[in-house]
Amino acid sequence: MMTDHEQFKLLQNFLMKEEKVQEFKCEKDAENIAEIAAFVKIGAVEFEEHPGESALRNGRRPMKEVFYKDDPDPWARPEIWDRETFAGTRIIFTIRPKKGMEWDDSERYLARKCITGFAMIKKSLYLLNGFKYVVSHDPAFGSRNMSFGVFLINDLIERGQINDYAVFFMNVNGTGEMNAQIGRPNGTIVMKRFVEKLDSVLEEPECVWRVGGDNLGALVRKSKMQSFLEMLQGSYISYGPGREDQYRISATSGICPGSDDFHKTSELLDAAQSCMNMAKHVKHLPYLFYDKQIIQMLENARHVEMAFPEAIAQEEFKVFYQPKVSLLTNEVVGAEALCRWVRGGKIVPPDMFIPVLEQSRLVCDLDFYMLDHVCRDIREWIDKGGKPVEISSNFSRIHLNNPNLSKQIVETIDRYNVPHELLIVELTETTSTVHMKRMSELVYKLKDEGIRTSVDDFGVGYSSMSMLRDIPFSELKIDRSFLTYTTDTRDRSAVMMKHVISMATELGMRCIAEGVETPDQIRLLKDMDCFRAQGFFFDRPLPKDEFEKRLLAGRYTDEIEL
Repeated sequence: MMTDHEQFKLLQNFLMKEEKVQEFKCEKDAENIAEIAAFVKIGAVEFEEHPGESALRNGRRPMKEVFYKDDPDPWARPEIWDRETFAGTRIIFTIRPKKGMEWDDSERYLARKCITGFAMIKKSLYLLNGFKYVVSHDPAFGSRNMSFGVFLINDLIERGQINDYAVFFMNVNGTGEMNAQIGRPNGTIVMKRFVEKLDSVLEEPECVWRVGGDNLGALVRKSKMQSFLEMLQGSYISYGPGREDQYRISATSGICPGSDDFHKTSELLDAAQSCMNMAKHVKHLPYLFYDKQIIQMLENARHVEMAFPEAIAQEEFKVFYQPKVSLLTNEVVGAEALCRWVRGGKIVPPDMFIPVLEQSRLVCDLDFYMLDHVCRDIREWIDKGGKPVEISSNFSRIHLNNPNLSKQIVETIDRYNVPHELLIVELTETTSTVHMKRMSELVYKLKDEGIRTSVDDFGVGYSSMSMLRDIPFSELKIDRSFLTYTTDTRDRSAVMMKHVISMATELGMRCIAEGVETPDQIRLLKDMDCFRAQGFFFDRPLPKDEFEKRLLAGRYTDEIEL
């Protein structure tokens, strides 16, 4: 039997060795315990973590670790060290005797001292690991967070290994609509499981992390990029026990392959994010790689954003008017106000700046600038004694997040004392359930003010019939794609267009076709009872002074009559 002094030295040597172990659990722990196991009759040393409610909500799960195991007695009474650490989380260290070696009082006292000292040493490492978990994991998803992603990329750059990897920046598509359809709690489950599915195909140091909101980031080996991209194109994720409890989720992504050209983590992340924004808002693609063409586009975007405030102040943005024409009389019955940027005596093509302004939300300022100038022109035509026609002014979907939009539109029109019936607010069709609801609210408010609304590019999205049913637009603009491929009334596109025109007319909406370029298209529209059109067949968008001449003429000459 060991003396007290021998027991003390044994225990002291064990704990001194454990203090040198810098990990919470490793092979060294088992080796140290094995050295004293015969003297203390140790059959097992175990650890349990029971997270509190807040930790469970943040993705933390109960954990059990075995530091040492050698035929423990499952029925013998163990010695337990049990503590609450933070936010209700409990940690438990347990030491069990070996089978057939029941502890006497002296041995139990030694086992208690052993597990207490061991637990006190390991507790600090446990808390350190907990702190690392908190700072490296997203609280809502339990996945890695942005800080961890930055650490990973920075480490690979410092070790000169970034060339083997690519950085992804991803935006999950349609999260608002998903939450509206299946509820936010289920939407969160889908997002979490989507991240877990993406992460499951990766190997360290590859990783998926949450940036925030519906944005994700990832570090992926270049050899896996294609297979990873395929997963991003769409996956069915279960959120409940039933077979029908599934939702298809996808993401738009920007990819920046690592190279020696990048010396900072921020450069890689910014490049990937810029590509994602370009893919989603400008190119309307599922993904985009960072290359020389993208660099040029990004430089153009930066130039546009920097030049925009001065261009607004100097009124470089000009209103051009494309006439809307009655196909029955060839009269000019209205016009669409279109923006042209005249800079340095040259016109900047709309596709060079409109998508950039939409991405940066500066398009909201431009839309109100355009409405202001349209109202100013109408006021001028009225004051000259002319007979103005109704003008439609475009508003981006981005405005739908503005609860005061209708009020601001009315205030702008009333500033020039323009009759409300001379303005049409033109909105683009949406497939988002959330935007559909907000659009409906806006259309009803404007209708109460006597301001008509038009839905542009109708037929491009997937919610067309719902919009016809639920939103009382005054005018329907048939997208040019219906006219592009055929002038045969038996063609499938033509049949669809004919029924859309018929339904819209019965619902009290006017129909107008845009992009009309040929006499055959005019005949097709007449056959379908669509008697308004705009397009190059009549006129390209005209500067203000040329449009005034067109207004004075009143109608197009007999030369274009059919």
